[in-house]
Amino acid sequence: MGPSLKRGLGYLALDPEDTAVSFVRVLAEAQTPFLWITSRSISAPPDGGDLLRVTTVAGGIGTADPRRLQDLRAAATTFFDERGPGALVVDCLDPLVVHSGVERVLRFVDDLHEETATRNALLVVFADARGTNPRMIAWLERELDPFPRTANMPHAEQRVVA
Repeated sequence: MGPSLKRGLGYLALDPEDTAVSFVRVLAEAQTPFLWITSRSISAPPDGGDLLRVTTVAGGIGTADPRRLQDLRAAATTFFDERGPGALVVDCLDPLVVHSGVERVLRFVDDLHEETATRNALLVVFADARGTNPRMIAWLERELDPFPRTANMPHAEQRVVA
């Protein structure tokens, strides 16, 4: 059995983009409530989770403007209030940085990290090491634990510990 995901911590996954989708499926199979904040064009998340799509196109319910980080943080807080200590999955750093800047996005991730620690939840941030601002990657590596590759495998729910 590989390393465990511990509640109250934040993790950084520097993996290909399909890893986020696999991890969200693992959370769904484990019946772990999650909020998936993404820029992907997906109609619905796997069962058991909530989807918040980050886009500048006027959407509606289930969408958020990447320039309004306070709305994203409020969505995370509301998620925890309504669903309890689940998982926040963020895989849209690049559009957030384009529209809000590195400094604001770093503060946003720090706020999410603090919120998950306070709520005994999980935070998993996915980033492309080749395409994301190197300063941001360095900060994320300092502040978040490395995401264990085994957390994406079937039955990873057994690796999420209290």
